[in-house]
Amino acid sequence: MNRINIKLTTAVWLSIFTHMAATPAVGACYIDGVRNRLANLCALDKIQGAKVDLRTLELIDYKLKLEGSSNGLGLPTRVAFNTTSKSVYPILFYSENINGGNSPEPLAVGNLTFEGDEQLYRKEGVIAGFGAGLSGRYIHTEGKYLTYGVNASYAHSPKYGLGITTTSGNLSSINHIKNWWFLDAHINTARVRKDITDETNNNISLISSKVYASGENTYSEASFGVNRYFAESYNQNQLLFGYKTIHANGVYSALNLTVGESVENQLATKFALSWELTTQLAKKLLKLSASYSQADGGILLGVARDETTIAVSASFPIWKNLTASVGYRNTDSSIDYFDVSTPTFGVQFAGIQF
Repeated sequence: MNRINIKLTTAVWLSIFTHMAATPAVGACYIDGVRNRLANLCALDKIQGAKVDLRTLELIDYKLKLEGSSNGLGLPTRVAFNTTSKSVYPILFYSENINGGNSPEPLAVGNLTFEGDEQLYRKEGVIAGFGAGLSGRYIHTEGKYLTYGVNASYAHSPKYGLGITTTSGNLSSINHIKNWWFLDAHINTARVRKDITDETNNNISLISSKVYASGENTYSEASFGVNRYFAESYNQNQLLFGYKTIHANGVYSALNLTVGESVENQLATKFALSWELTTQLAKKLLKLSASYSQADGGILLGVARDETTIAVSASFPIWKNLTASVGYRNTDSSIDYFDVSTPTFGVQFAGIQF
């Protein structure tokens, strides 16, 4: 990144002193959800030979320095090496399984049929609560930094007097190697506690990515990596593929593929494909997403179990700091007892930072 920054410095200061007009196209690079590395390449390319105002230059300079570039665009603004942020946020969403219970339908496996305990049937409904988080960033050398975060939340169902407690943590090492090549390492953990279930899963991944101009006014990030997934009853090796693009029309898209190894006698991910698109509607960001996944390898009373899950969703800001989401998810299992078909909806509140 330094080579590009040095090249731009003279033009940058000339732009400042001549008070050039603003560059709206640069704002399209910094779309919500786009990583800084991809947005920065987009922005740097768009200001080459363009008329740029000081506010735009300050934004790019700040974003570059967040990625560990000590010089940025050469502006005097400084970014602290070590920063932390705390937040609190309300929670409101629909859960199809508040208590972690079972299907009320009979379990039919082969010639056998089992009736479940009514006390263990799953309960669904709207839950509300609060969450809190702590996140931070530590820039330890040129183009290299650490990010970390911890979160905890509790959401309660007044109807059933039950709640869901969620805790999570993450640590990432972000490393710009050379010429927009990156090598990142990630560790994350999550635990979800319900009335009946208590589930924990962990991931350790190593991902290499390249950011580049893939066409005229089009910028992409291609990534490949490996992940070790730790569930409570098994571990699995996974391959990760990703392709993210800021298109010439300002639309952002992301495609991710996970391919998992077979795990004997365990229902585990065979492959999972997800797609996301962010575009503007009425000058607000509309986010559309879809996913398709297959899991196999499960065995129940000697009968093979596999599942296919399809999900779609859309989110849109309906008020300041308030975003509504709606969707649908369907899981089709080879054992009908595990079939699930449910709407998904919720309201996301922007966290209060302090």
